[in-house]
Amino acid sequence: MTPVELDHVADQLATVLAEMRSHKSHTLGSVSGGPYNNNFMPYPWTPKHAFESLFNSLPRNAPITLTHGDLLPCNIIVQGSEITGIIDWETAGFYPGFWEYCRMHYPSAMTPGWDRILKRVFPVPRLQKEINAVSIIINMVHYNRVF
Repeated sequence: MTPVELDHVADQLATVLAEMRSHKSHTLGSVSGGPYNNNFMPYPWTPKHAFESLFNSLPRNAPITLTHGDLLPCNIIVQGSEITGIIDWETAGFYPGFWEYCRMHYPSAMTPGWDRILKRVFPVPRLQKEINAVSIIINMVHYNRVF
């Protein structure tokens, strides 16, 4: 995609994210109000290691908003530069406000085009400490990796 096309996708994605963030909750969980249906954090969540040092890297009192949970390029359908669909909603739920940002910056998702989109959607300095903490938590819980 050209830079102009990537910017157009980014602007549409920013609108989608703003709409999702407008739906808030007082509790974490799935959109139905139950536990997460998230294969990255199987229920019941019983990690083998404590995450206290990682949680210290994450914002406290973040708003809880509707989140796709896996909003990566492979789940965004485009035709030309128009977003025509977003798929793979099984991990959607109410998460802390930083979660979508960190998942979208997941290291394996980074490509030159995606990086440009993210810089336009999130025009703030990169929150690398938070990205790293969420990535480690996901790897430890889902893949049983120890770092």
